[in-house]
Amino acid sequence: MTNPEEGKPNGAENEKSEFDNSTAIDMDPDESRTQLINGGAGGDDHPEKFQTVIRDPGASSSDGESFNGLGKDEVLQYANDPFWVKLRWVMFILFWVGWLAMLITAIAIIVLAPRCPHRPDLKWYHTDNIYQVYGKSFKDSNDNGIGDFEGLKDKMDYITDDDDLNTKALWLSLIYQADKGSSGMGVIDHKALDPDFIDDPDKFRSWVKKLRKEGKKVILDLIPNQTSKKHPWFVKSVKEEGDYKDYYVWASGDASNPPNNWKMVNSSESAWTYDPTRKQCYLHQFSSEYPDLNLNNSKVLEEMKDIMKYWFDAGVSGFNVRGLEYLVENPDFADDDENCTQTRNYMGTLHVLEELRKVAEDYSDKPGRERVLFATVQHANRAQIEAYWGTEDNERLHIVSPFMSSLSATCDAVCVKQMIENVISEETEEEQWLGLQVGDSDSARIATRLETGDGKYKDRLLTTHALQLLLPGTPFVYYGDEFGQRDGESSVGMDKYRAPMQWDKTENAGFTGKGVKPWTDLSEYYMEDNVEAGKVLFKDVMTPFQAYQKLTKLRHEESFQFGKTKMCTVGSDVLMFSRHASRFPYFITLVNMGDKDVTVSPSDLKCLETKDETIVRFHAQNKNVGDMVDLEDFGVHLEQYDVIVLEFAADD
Repeated sequence: MTNPEEGKPNGAENEKSEFDNSTAIDMDPDESRTQLINGGAGGDDHPEKFQTVIRDPGASSSDGESFNGLGKDEVLQYANDPFWVKLRWVMFILFWVGWLAMLITAIAIIVLAPRCPHRPDLKWYHTDNIYQVYGKSFKDSNDNGIGDFEGLKDKMDYITDDDDLNTKALWLSLIYQADKGSSGMGVIDHKALDPDFIDDPDKFRSWVKKLRKEGKKVILDLIPNQTSKKHPWFVKSVKEEGDYKDYYVWASGDASNPPNNWKMVNSSESAWTYDPTRKQCYLHQFSSEYPDLNLNNSKVLEEMKDIMKYWFDAGVSGFNVRGLEYLVENPDFADDDENCTQTRNYMGTLHVLEELRKVAEDYSDKPGRERVLFATVQHANRAQIEAYWGTEDNERLHIVSPFMSSLSATCDAVCVKQMIENVISEETEEEQWLGLQVGDSDSARIATRLETGDGKYKDRLLTTHALQLLLPGTPFVYYGDEFGQRDGESSVGMDKYRAPMQWDKTENAGFTGKGVKPWTDLSEYYMEDNVEAGKVLFKDVMTPFQAYQKLTKLRHEESFQFGKTKMCTVGSDVLMFSRHASRFPYFITLVNMGDKDVTVSPSDLKCLETKDETIVRFHAQNKNVGDMVDLEDFGVHLEQYDVIVLEFAADD
């Protein structure tokens, strides 16, 4: 075969030799002045065979010389050329001016751009209503006339469902093992449950933990003030056994000569009873059957803390500290005065609360799973209430609830305003949290207090719902108050305030089976005051139950959750208050507490911050809800016992 190299001219052979180690390209003058040529086929696989040559297009390809760029002298010549010097300075200055402009723009955006509205760090016990249930009165599941755990479980949907009460926190009262007939206050064992309520405590603990995982809370009473005389601690204290000797408050004296002049709560009888075995008197502020614990004794305080830990471990989310105002007395036993300064709201109580709070904080390990301590007060003044909250260094209660016992049919708008201003201040709204409580197991029901015989108690109750649900604080709602349950007919102790829940108009109000006698008498009005009746819809009127539902949903608006409060009155009948959180829609609530229609004029509204246009968010008469209203010319017309809530656009 013929060799392919044969027959080639010598020039071709020389050309091949010339390109063995380099490649030269003659470039068209119309193309770029230089072109970068990579070393042909093989690329990076054979770098030793290739190099890049830049040839001056004006030079002859036959002279064998290659162009290797500008020399040092030429570079220096260009470097010092005035044109290039000026150009470099211009580019340098433009770079830094541009950089500074971008920096200033970024800072301006950060400073001037609208910030997210401030939201305080609210816990579940700030945002939820808390629904109080007296365990033996809610629902009887086995037809023995006593409310029980299974009955409560069956009715939990009523408490928690959005279509009913929409409440995620249950306060379950007085379910410990206690003396029969003591209404739960004569505790025999703080870690055991009333066998009439539940026969398997483990079942209760499992249920509480299950609810907690679902984001629902169960709160119990903590009763640190007293026990039953049958409590093992008292039995040992009478015998002066070991540390139990000082577990209760004992003092020298006898039946005819008590240690001092201390009286029982709401009684003229002595608060001391002589014990012939120990030959001393023991203190009892509520009943001789309930001796007072000595909380000045650190060992007793540790017992209370241990009880809290036991129930926190069981999944309980908090405690109502019962009998707060009577926990500690003057250890020197000085005679009392007319204001009960030695036995009520005594300063030693503060140390007890600090110790209890530490336990609650130790268990508040995750957001949404915080533990809460709260208490109701009836006699504490403003300074004492603030002391119960504590300070940043000495935290005590999370919530203090001044019982609104003066709220009744005779309390007009001026009365309500004064009552609220006694406990609400700018500091209260920012750093301290109130409980809003109009009913509980120890007092006449709110519907009974609002009754005058004119049949308007439900209308008045609706105005009370607006106050309890829309003023700053956490609403504590006593079972049955949502629809207007009135006191039962019993004449025994406080039983009438704890009458069975009224579910419907059937026999026994649906609390227990037909023919079964409830543990205490029902209200005689149960056929008209019950859950079923409260849900009936009417065209032009809203029942208290329906108002409760709507106002509870409205309460979740930011301004009602944490907005500032301002109040004023129009005459003696109309109370107006605004709730305003910066940069959120804000609200004005108008409540007519009188039995006559009232028109609030535009000038009357000037005591609060208003705008000409507003939206009606709630109206007790079911009129104009959702409508845009111009206040400038007409003001607001309120019918008797009416409530209107107006919404205003957020501030810019």
